[in-house]
Amino acid sequence: MIYVGIDVAKDKHDCHIVREDGEILLDNYTFQNDSEGFSAFRETVKRLRKRKEEVKIGLEHTGHYSQNLLSFLKEEGYTVIALNPLTVNMYRKSKSLRNTKTDKSDARYIAEVTAETVVEKRRHVLADIYTLKSLTRYRYRVLKTLQTMKNRYRRVLQIVFPEFETVFNVNYKTTIDLLVKYPSPKDILKTDKEALAKSLDKLSHGHYGKKTEALIDAAAHTIGAANAGDAFELKHLAKQISFLQEEVDVLEERLETILRRLHTPILSIPGIGISTGAAILAEIGNIKNFETPSKLLAYVGSEPTIYQSGKYLLTRTPMVKKGSKYLRNAIFQATKAAYITDPVMRAYIDKKRDEGKHFFVALSHGMKKMTRIIFAVLKSGKDYQAPKGTAINAECETED
Repeated sequence: MIYVGIDVAKDKHDCHIVREDGEILLDNYTFQNDSEGFSAFRETVKRLRKRKEEVKIGLEHTGHYSQNLLSFLKEEGYTVIALNPLTVNMYRKSKSLRNTKTDKSDARYIAEVTAETVVEKRRHVLADIYTLKSLTRYRYRVLKTLQTMKNRYRRVLQIVFPEFETVFNVNYKTTIDLLVKYPSPKDILKTDKEALAKSLDKLSHGHYGKKTEALIDAAAHTIGAANAGDAFELKHLAKQISFLQEEVDVLEERLETILRRLHTPILSIPGIGISTGAAILAEIGNIKNFETPSKLLAYVGSEPTIYQSGKYLLTRTPMVKKGSKYLRNAIFQATKAAYITDPVMRAYIDKKRDEGKHFFVALSHGMKKMTRIIFAVLKSGKDYQAPKGTAINAECETED
């Protein structure tokens, strides 16, 4: 058996290659992050390995820098382990009191961790799930950008035209499109009243034309002290928001198409819609890779921190939060929605609140309950059944 530790970087990858008997085959081998470098790595491993000798490769799962390399190694048929960077970091600290970190030493530590790591059998994940993962993570990033844009848009609008909010809801798509066309009170006042009314009707599909008078009056009496630069920024913020909202709509249509094709029962769970359901499925991958609800909870990162030493036991500890942040966010959003729409979830969370827990602490208990429901529904492949007494609900009611 040959163990290979790869420290992944943007332009090149550092390797440490060792045989299971401790013989170091290559202590500091570097190959470039391109097709020639990948080919050189393959030939190097081929030269070093004995006939039919197995190769086990470990590398840190460090985001997009490792994606192409992971795909290449799997296509070549190597046994590949994507290691948690936290595991490698803790192992490195355990080996030395010196606070040193180099690419060369990292590759060596990764090889040592790889040698000690048992390869778990992973179930096949559908291609549609990989597509969902890319789309849902992109949607997550778009929404974060959109929220930042909206915050800035509202601040600039308060400078340019604070009275605008008395006429329109500033978050509506029609309103944002209106500000693209008329970004300042001056633009509104210099526009013919009839032309403005027609423009409002066209943008709102006939709903806002009657507000023309109110809009003109607000523009005429504004206290806005904006200059041309502020109006320019408002216009372009509105354009970007409009584009990002359209992007979210397109993404959600694609997510719905894939979910319908998968025929998943996850949408039957109260609180879970298209976007949250897609994100949950994408991050879980294949539910058969999780033997118990507790293992899924650990992956979500919603388990409580445990600290006990001798007779001392720390209580009121926070969640671990070392799992998938995308999955944790999706389950958090689903739990909040279920608290509003599902009497069972509402009663469960309210019971925790009656015990003296803060709302968000109670909500974290709801997240654990939601995770167990998701586990049970996906494992069974059957729709969620609300009445008590079913196998699914009996499992869901089990406390940690």
